[in-house]
Amino acid sequence: MKILRDTEKIMNAEAAVLDCDGTIIDASNSYDLAIRIAIAIIIDKLFNIEIELGEDFEDALCALRMTGGFNNDCDSTSVLLQTICIFLPSILDIKLTKWDKVENADKYAKPVAAAQSSPRFIHEALKWLSYEIKSRKEYLDLRKIEKLLDMKAVSLGVSDKLFKLRSILNYPGPFKESFLTTLFDEIFLGAEGVREKYSWEPRYIDYSGTLKNEKLLIREESIERLNKLLPKGVALVTGRGRWETEKTLQPILKYFKMEASIFTADKGSEYEKPSPKSLIETANILRTKKIIYVGNSMEDLLMSQAASRKGLEIGFIAVSDNEELSREFEALGANAILEDINELPILIEATRS
Repeated sequence: MKILRDTEKIMNAEAAVLDCDGTIIDASNSYDLAIRIAIAIIIDKLFNIEIELGEDFEDALCALRMTGGFNNDCDSTSVLLQTICIFLPSILDIKLTKWDKVENADKYAKPVAAAQSSPRFIHEALKWLSYEIKSRKEYLDLRKIEKLLDMKAVSLGVSDKLFKLRSILNYPGPFKESFLTTLFDEIFLGAEGVREKYSWEPRYIDYSGTLKNEKLLIREESIERLNKLLPKGVALVTGRGRWETEKTLQPILKYFKMEASIFTADKGSEYEKPSPKSLIETANILRTKKIIYVGNSMEDLLMSQAASRKGLEIGFIAVSDNEELSREFEALGANAILEDINELPILIEATRS
């Protein structure tokens, strides 16, 4: 636990608003795995290539999330697919004529077992993307990175191939309309999940879903202590949808002010982080301007700072055990950094004593 600055924002807080993935929910084997499976399936189906994703994939995904513009994991999936596409050997082009429903999804869920992805062009693609992101040190979103990809595709003479891929992915777009969005949710939610949430019969994959792998990071006694410390209680502002969030948080759902919680995946794009709209709406419902927001990504910090400029008396607390990311949080204005969300009640009590 590291207390950095403006402790009165933590000390005076009347409510805590929490992010979910990586903060109170371990999504490494749900969302992250869904990204890996989606990429492996699409590259296999479109180009007839089996791939293995290594630590360089995790580095590229982390780099995307540190830009502040990639709260949506489908955005990350789209960028990673497009990057791989433009680094494919020139003799390879899209071969798909008909999509046969995937019945053996587990073969695509290979664990990360090597430093470098294979074949080698996958590694070269991911290495290039990580370098481009880190060398810029600026806010980047899907639109901005697609411009970088356009320039790289022109230099490599593969603009037509990139255009074909984008046409197939039909992204961004909602479930049922966008191929990528629909496939991703079928992988993440599973067959029963998309039937329950969307009244939709799976079209692209028959799978049990990665959602079932999620684990709670916050303990029940921690959330109980927070509710005793904070008179306005605890709410959520997350990029997830409400349906899947309630599934995972069911054992502790009663401790959250769900009427004040915002699930930006179910809202319009104007709610997506780092827009402060969701935080401001939650604070209004809770009837307080004195809140702390707790998250693990750069867009969480940027959203909190934007909400502060709109009049909230908000402190941002980062949850991170990654040294590089923690240094970024400290440099860019986080009020405190926790390695574990269960330290949050201790942090609040420490500022008050």
